[in-house]
Amino acid sequence: MTDITKRSLALLLALAMVLSMGPMVQPTSVKAAELVDGGTFGICLTWSLDAEGTLTISGTGAMENYEYVPMDWKAPWEGYRSSIKTVILEDGVISIGNDAFWGCTGITSVTIPDSVTSIGSGAFNRCEGLTSVTIGNGVTS
Repeated sequence: MTDITKRSLALLLALAMVLSMGPMVQPTSVKAAELVDGGTFGICLTWSLDAEGTLTISGTGAMENYEYVPMDWKAPWEGYRSSIKTVILEDGVISIGNDAFWGCTGITSVTIPDSVTSIGSGAFNRCEGLTSVTIGNGVTS
């Protein structure tokens, strides 16, 4: 057998082996939900709401207080009160402001990290769907 024939035969055998393995399965990756809205608020905090209804608050520092006054509630996520299902405060947030989630009737779960030391008055008032709350060890008031 000539070198060209040997190489051709080796190439054909390699191709046959690859084709006999069937389609290659690509690993699935976790795809982040589409961002609906978000922005900055307070001094060093940000918020983002995804299409699955997860509101994530991150950054460092205290959340400001809000006062619920019908038609004049000013929390940044005000327009999404019925869309928010889950609230996740990331490590670095040190407080939840008064009335911060007032009337967010769709919320079913809240995760509060150890960095949060206080939860303001009425923070989760009128959140009738809330069934799961994880509170970190830092909360003292």
